[in-house]
Amino acid sequence: MEKEILTKRHTRNKTKRFLVFLLLFVACSSSVFAQSKTISGVVTSAGEPLIGASIAEKGTTNGTITDIEGRFSIKVAPNATLQVSYLGYETRSIDVKDQTFLDIELQEAVNMLDEFVAIGYGVQQKKLITGATVQVKGDDIAKLNTVNALGALQSQTPGVNITKQSGKPGEGFKVTIRGLGTIGNSAPLYIIDGVPNGDIGMLNPSDIESVDVLKDAASASIYGARGAFGVLLITTKSRSKHERLSVKYTNNFAWRTPTKTPEQLPGWQQADINLQGVINQTKGSTAFYNVVGNMRVDATHVQKMKDYWDKYGYGDQFGREMELGRDFEFRDGGMFFIRTWDWYDEYIKDWAPQQNHSLSINGGNGKTNYNIALGYLSQDGMMKVNSDNYKRYNANISLNSELNKYVSIRTGVMFTRSDYDKPFNYNTDLYDPMYYLYRWQPMMPYGTFEGKEFRNALTEQKSAPITTKEREYLRLTGGATIKPIKDLTLDIDVAYSSVENRYKKYGTPSLTSGYEIFTARPSVEALRDSYGSYLSAATYDYVYQETGRTENLTANFVATYAKRWGDHDFKAMAGSSLEKSEYEYYWAQRKGLLDPAKPELNLATGDQTTSSSHTWWSVAGFFGRLNYSYKDRYMLELNGRYDGSSRFPSGNRFGFFPSMSAGYRISEEPFMQSLKPYLSTLKIRGSWGMIGNQDVGTDRYISTLSTSVDSWIIDGKKVQSTQKPTIVSSTLTWEKVTTLDLGLDARFFNDALGVTFDWYNRTTSDILTTANLPATLGADAPYENMGTIQTKGWELAIDYRHTFKNGLHFGVTASVADDKTEVTKWTYNTKIPSYGATGWWDKSAYKEGMVLGDIWGLQFDRFLTEDDFNADGSLKAGLPDQTKVFPAGYQFAPGDVLYKDLDNNGEIVKQTNTNDKGDLSVIGNALPRLQFGLNLDAAWKGFDISMFFQGVAKRKLWAAGNQVLPGFTTGEPFYKGAEDYWTPENTDAFYPRPMDYKQSASGNYSVNDRYLLNMAYLRLKTFTVGYSLPKVWLSKFKVQGLRVYFTGENLFTIDGVKPAIDPEIGIRTASGKSDQRNFGRSYPYQKTVSFGIQLSL
Repeated sequence: MEKEILTKRHTRNKTKRFLVFLLLFVACSSSVFAQSKTISGVVTSAGEPLIGASIAEKGTTNGTITDIEGRFSIKVAPNATLQVSYLGYETRSIDVKDQTFLDIELQEAVNMLDEFVAIGYGVQQKKLITGATVQVKGDDIAKLNTVNALGALQSQTPGVNITKQSGKPGEGFKVTIRGLGTIGNSAPLYIIDGVPNGDIGMLNPSDIESVDVLKDAASASIYGARGAFGVLLITTKSRSKHERLSVKYTNNFAWRTPTKTPEQLPGWQQADINLQGVINQTKGSTAFYNVVGNMRVDATHVQKMKDYWDKYGYGDQFGREMELGRDFEFRDGGMFFIRTWDWYDEYIKDWAPQQNHSLSINGGNGKTNYNIALGYLSQDGMMKVNSDNYKRYNANISLNSELNKYVSIRTGVMFTRSDYDKPFNYNTDLYDPMYYLYRWQPMMPYGTFEGKEFRNALTEQKSAPITTKEREYLRLTGGATIKPIKDLTLDIDVAYSSVENRYKKYGTPSLTSGYEIFTARPSVEALRDSYGSYLSAATYDYVYQETGRTENLTANFVATYAKRWGDHDFKAMAGSSLEKSEYEYYWAQRKGLLDPAKPELNLATGDQTTSSSHTWWSVAGFFGRLNYSYKDRYMLELNGRYDGSSRFPSGNRFGFFPSMSAGYRISEEPFMQSLKPYLSTLKIRGSWGMIGNQDVGTDRYISTLSTSVDSWIIDGKKVQSTQKPTIVSSTLTWEKVTTLDLGLDARFFNDALGVTFDWYNRTTSDILTTANLPATLGADAPYENMGTIQTKGWELAIDYRHTFKNGLHFGVTASVADDKTEVTKWTYNTKIPSYGATGWWDKSAYKEGMVLGDIWGLQFDRFLTEDDFNADGSLKAGLPDQTKVFPAGYQFAPGDVLYKDLDNNGEIVKQTNTNDKGDLSVIGNALPRLQFGLNLDAAWKGFDISMFFQGVAKRKLWAAGNQVLPGFTTGEPFYKGAEDYWTPENTDAFYPRPMDYKQSASGNYSVNDRYLLNMAYLRLKTFTVGYSLPKVWLSKFKVQGLRVYFTGENLFTIDGVKPAIDPEIGIRTASGKSDQRNFGRSYPYQKTVSFGIQLSL
C-alpha cells in the first residue's frame, strides 16, 4: 500500500493525463443531472491544456472532466460554484454568476509536505520525516541528460561528495556522505528497489523514479552494518501502475571535447628553460642535456629550433615526413631534433561522439502491470589513433500483479552489460599512453623518416591490439505483499544478483616497429640500422585473461502495522534481512603466442602462470521501528537493529545498534496560525543513532600464511617460500558509527520558499588500525579496535518556486555544505604527514588532534636577490641557513627561494615529528570544503530552460611534475606560465630561477605554500533548453508528448588552478600505486554539447 501511495503522490508526468481522463470520465459520467444553465470552458496550465481535469458543482454529485484539448461543458444551477482540480495542481473555486464560458488557469501545487519519500523498508510522508534525508526526483535527473545517475546528483544533495578521477569513458564516481568516516571504505550503501547493489553507475538514469539519500544514523540504521556511512535508495519505474499501453523513447546525440587543453610553450623556449636549469644545477659544468639516448639539446640547437619555429611553425606544410638537415641533424655526438610537434593534437581528438537511447514500454489494467525499460549508450574515446570506446546495454523488466485484496506479487529481472575497449599498453597500467602524452618535450619525433616511424608511445598505440574489459550485472527479484488483516502488511522479497568482470589483453611486440632512439645513435646510418621491432618479446609476447565474479543472495522479511486513532498515528515495523556474498577471481597468463591474430591461452607455448582468490561473507540482521505522531505535530521514531557479521570472530559477531529521532512541527500549534501563509510550516528535528561497520576487510581475525617466489634458483628453478604468519587479535569487534543530527525544515509564503538546515556530529570509534610497534617484533602489528575519528559539519538548502499569472514558472534551488574530520583517538604517534605519490593519506601518520587532509609544508618568504650575497658568492649574515632543505652541496644564487624561519633559530629545518616541527606548519587542506550548488529553471508555454552551477569554495593540493613545477624532470614539457621565472630583470616572477630538480620535491620545490594549488572552482555543470510541442497539435497524431532539447555540460569553469588542468581531476592511481609526476596526466575531462528528443505515445 505504501508503495502505491508513493507512486501516486510522486506522479507529475503530464503524459499520464489521458489515463486520468479515462478514469474520471467513467466516474463522473453517471452523475450528471439536468441543470438549468450550460457552462463551457477550457482548463490550462502554462498555456497547455489539462486533459482529465475534474469540474465539479460544489455541494452536489454533478461533475465532468476536460477532454483531450482541455475543454469541458457542464449543466449547473444559475448561482453554482465550480471546483476545478487536477492532480499536482492547486484546486480553484469559481462562482459561475452570469458567465457562460470560463478560461481557467491552474497553478502547479508547491505544497510538498504531503509528498511521500522512501525510507528504510517503507515510505513516509515528508512532513513527518524526523531524520536527515533528501530526495532527487527522476524527472529532475532526466532533465540533466547525463549518462550516469551519480553525475546528476553532484552538488544537488548537500553533504554528498561525488567525484571522479578522470574523464575516461565509463569512468565511475566516488561517493562519500558527510566526509570520510573511517580509514577503510567510507562508501555509502546503494539500494535499488529494496535490493543492495554495489554500483549504480550501471543503471540507466532514465529508468529512475527517485533517489532518496539517508544521511544520518537514525535514517540509515535500519540497514545496519551495510549502511554505516549513509544509504542511497534508488526507486526505479519498475513498480509503477498503468491503465493502458504507454511507450516512451528518449535519445541524446552528443559531442565531447576536453574542458582544458594544456598550453605548452614553443618547443625552443621549453628547451631553453630546461637547458638553463641543467646549467644552473651543474654549476656551469654541463652545456647540454639528453632527453633520451643521445637526443640532445644545447645552445646551438635552441637557436636552430627558434629559427625553424619562426619560419615554419610546426612544419605542417611538410606533412609528417621529416628531412635530414632540415628537421633533424647529427653533430658533436648528439642527435638533434629541430622540428617541434603539437603533441596534444597528435594524440587527442577535437571532438568525440556519444549517443544514448532509452525505450520504455508500460502497460496494464490497474491490477496487473508490466514495465520494460531498455537502454543503450555508446561513447567514443578522445584518443585520435586506435581510440578506446565504451558501450553500455541496459534492460529492466518487471511484472506486478494484485491477485486479490489480500495478496499481490511482483517479479523482475535487471541486466546490464558494459564493454570498454582500449589499445594494449606496452607498459604498466600506471604508465599508459596518457602518461606519455605529457612525458616528452615537443621535439620528440612524432613524424616519419624515409616513410618509417620513430619509437614513441603514439607508434606503439597505432599498432597495439585492442584489449577488452567486460562487465555484466544480473539481478533476479521476486516478492509478495500479503495483507491478512486490516492495517497489517507483510512484505517478502528475495533477490539474487551477480556481477562478473572479464578482462583480456595480449601484446604483439613483433608488429610494432620504429627507429630505436632511446639508445644513442651517433649517425644517420646508425639510426637507419636501428629500425625494427624494439619491444621486448620476452616482456610483451603473452596473452592474459582474468575473471572475477561476485554473487549476492538477499532475503528481506518485513511486517508493518499502521493504525490511526483520532489524532494518534501509530506505525510499527519489524523484520529480518539476510545477505550472503561470495567472490571468486582467477587470472592466467601464458607467453609465446603462436599467432598474434589468435591470442588464446591454448595457442601459446611459453611459460604459464596463474593464481586465484576466493572470499565470502554474510550478514544477518533483525530490526524494528516504531513511529508515533500526535496531530501530525509531534513525531517520535525509535529504531533498533541486531546485526551479525561473519567478518568478526566467534563471540563478537553480533551487536545491537539503536537509534532515535523526534520532530516538532511548531507551525501547527494554534498560536502559530496567525503567521500563515507567510510561515507555511516550521519543523525542528533531532536524531541520534549508532550503526556498526563491518566493512573492515577479510581475514582480520584469522592468521594467514602467504607464499611468494624468491629470486633464489636451486636446481634450475626459482624457490617458492612461505612468509611468516600474520599476528591477529582475538577481540576484534565492530567499528561503531554514532551520529547526532539537529535540523530545521521551514517553508514560507504558501510553501513557495523552503529552507532546510542540518548540523551534525559523527563519531567513528573502535576503528581497526595497527599500533606503532618496533621492528624487533618480527611481524606486522595486528589490527585492533583502537582509533576514533570525528566529523562535524553543516548543510543548508534553499529552494523557491513561483508561477506568474502569465504562466511563467520560475524556480531556484541552492545548497552549500561543509565538514571537517579530526582524529580524536589513535595509537601514540608523532610522525608528521609527508607528501607521497598518492597524496597525504598515509595512515601511519594518523595521530590525536590531526585534521584529515592537512598539508604540512614550509612558508615562502621571498626570492633571494643579488643584495643577499657577498662578493665571493656566499650569503650575507642574518639570513637563515637553508642547507638542510636543499640538496647537499647546493650553490645558492639570486632567484632561489627564501623560506620563513618560523621558530627564529637561524636555520630552516623540516622535521619529521610533531614534538619538534622545525619550520613546518599546516599550509592547507586537500579535502574539499564549502561545496555548493545552484540550480535555476524556468518554463513558459512549452519552453523550458535550466542552469545548474556546482563548485568547491576551498581546497588546496600539493602536486609534483612539470605541469605544476617547471623543471621537476629533465626532458619533460614546460607549459604556459613557466616562462615567468626569476631573472635580474624579472624579480617579481612567480617561479624561481630555472633548475633541474631531478624529480625531487626539495630545495625551491620543497612542499611550500607558494606553489600549493588552489583547486577551488565554479562550474556551469549543465545548461538545458527545451521545447514541448503543444498537445493540441500532437493529439492529431496520437502522440502524448514530444520535447526537443539542447544540453551543454561543463560549458565553462572559473577556477584558480594555475596550469591548464581541470580542477575536478584527481591524482591518478592504478592498482593502488601512483607516480608523483602524474598529476594532470589523466584522461581529459570533457565538456559536452548534445541534442535529443523525448517522445511519449
